[in-house]
Amino acid sequence: MILFSFCAQAEETPVAPYLPAQENKTSAEAPITVQFPYEKMAVSRGAKNIFLFGKINLPGKVSLDINGVSVPVHPNGAFLAFLPVENGENAFLLTATNGQETARALRHVRVPGVKWKDLSGRAAFDPDELFPQAPTELLPGDTVGLYARATPGAEVTATLSGLKNGKNIPLQEVSFMPGLYRAKFTISPDQKPKTAKIVYHLKNGPQNTKAKITASKKLKVRSFKEPFTYAQVKTPGVKLRKIPTEKENLFPFYRAYGEVRVTGRMNNQYRLFLNKEESAWLEEDKLKTISAWPGLNRLSGLDMTTDAEKTRLRFGGRRPVVVQIHEFTDRMEVAFYYTENFDENFNFDGTGLLVEQVVWSQPQRNTVLFKIYFKKGVQPWGHSYDFEGNDFVLDIIHRPEITPTKNKPLKGARILIDAGHSPRRTIPYDGAIGPTGYMEYEANLALAEDLKPLLEKHGATVLMTREGKNRKSLQERYKMALQEKAHLFVSLHYNALPETINPLSKPRGYSIYYNYPHSFELAKSVYESFTRLVSIPDNGLIANDVLFIPRIPQMPSILVENAYLILPEQEEMAKTREGRAPFVRAVYEGILKFYGVTPEPVLTENRKRKTRKKPARKTYLRPAKGK
Repeated sequence: MILFSFCAQAEETPVAPYLPAQENKTSAEAPITVQFPYEKMAVSRGAKNIFLFGKINLPGKVSLDINGVSVPVHPNGAFLAFLPVENGENAFLLTATNGQETARALRHVRVPGVKWKDLSGRAAFDPDELFPQAPTELLPGDTVGLYARATPGAEVTATLSGLKNGKNIPLQEVSFMPGLYRAKFTISPDQKPKTAKIVYHLKNGPQNTKAKITASKKLKVRSFKEPFTYAQVKTPGVKLRKIPTEKENLFPFYRAYGEVRVTGRMNNQYRLFLNKEESAWLEEDKLKTISAWPGLNRLSGLDMTTDAEKTRLRFGGRRPVVVQIHEFTDRMEVAFYYTENFDENFNFDGTGLLVEQVVWSQPQRNTVLFKIYFKKGVQPWGHSYDFEGNDFVLDIIHRPEITPTKNKPLKGARILIDAGHSPRRTIPYDGAIGPTGYMEYEANLALAEDLKPLLEKHGATVLMTREGKNRKSLQERYKMALQEKAHLFVSLHYNALPETINPLSKPRGYSIYYNYPHSFELAKSVYESFTRLVSIPDNGLIANDVLFIPRIPQMPSILVENAYLILPEQEEMAKTREGRAPFVRAVYEGILKFYGVTPEPVLTENRKRKTRKKPARKTYLRPAKGK
């Protein structure tokens, strides 16, 4: 009877509408809306909790309950909760009341994987959470991370058939993730080529039950004598990864060109051998395997020329290769891999504005490293690089000249303001969304439109990547900056989080991102303006080598996360000109101070500001210095 009552109630309870459905007026006025997660969303595998947010559209003071958990409601009706989930199907029942009327709505999500109850009553494994999930090929001496998800509180071992020391390897249960077992296994240095099955055993399960499972993919141990294969890079200049993960873990300064040597395969990525001490990973679909090795590169000479805009260094070579380009405060370093030597043919212009000297060395076999030292007190505005045929060309960009006047101190400055993301009101959205349905592309454009006239008043030419409802990809924004000869790239955003991170676990607010040392002063200036003018929590000035915009090398480029759109009170700030005014003012004053211009005082009544919370991390992450 209880089950029947629950099912009857569930059938009568509507699914909470979200943005696409709210284009219909009836849905827009629904008593409960849930903007995230969307209906029947598949959330991240292994999720134990996710956040959920939306809006209550009932008059008066409202209380909200979600699956028995009381959730605070913001004065405008917005709410945000962080709630438990388990593998399989999950339903959230939302009940809102103002004392006069009560509304209910449902939201359903799915967590991939076997339900915990299917693993807790008997010995069992989750076949979708075993190593390996993709073909794996490694060398003797390599270490692999074995893992399996199975019944909690049991004993789990793994056997790698035919490998030395590969029998009955004990896996340890992760203390903070019951049911997840892990172990490291190092392939013996003298292991002969072999293809191994990986079999997992579980014993001492509930009622002394046992289980056994064989991973669907195998581990192949190859020989040191020959590389697995050779491959050609499909997209010249693609970034490499430190470890074979789907996201992040990028090598910030490595770029792949030409042909490469492959010595490993894991998680649908190939390992590239660079030299005895260095290797990197790249997705399989970004490489094309080839049968013949084209031979090593050799650098025949270095030619340096200077004009008003840049110092150009041209490295003559035999073919494109993997390179590493690293900018420091006092120098740039360029490393060429698969390169046997440099012929020491220099054509050096010592009269240039920027470069003091160039030295080279061979830190590893078939690796040539150049260090390009800047003159004291001089830093580049940016840099660019590419292969032109077989030659590698590095341009170190000089500070652009502007023509300031007394009333127009930014005259001649070309400042690109990027309102992040583009209009897309269907799933998946381009950017974040707030509890009331305010979209990030709208919020970012409102910031940009408020900022533009302030900079133009001081004589700057302001370039807007977005106006109205036009759409632009990241590459198109980058291309526009180069075509329009922008001097600065400032990208405006509001923040969000992956759904499994608790947004309520610590203070969250603004943060400023940069990558290269030549962007540090701009980022620092804008950040310091935020600390003076913006009252929400300070999340820091952050050096970041993952986000696209800060990695634009040709000019000072920063990304500003003004606030968290997913937090009800910060979304509310973003929706009004008065609310977002501190963000606009902070970016504006930061740009002025970067150019050495003192901002005019704000001619408004001082408002009492909330005490700012100190950042949770060290505020300044300064660019690398020479050692």
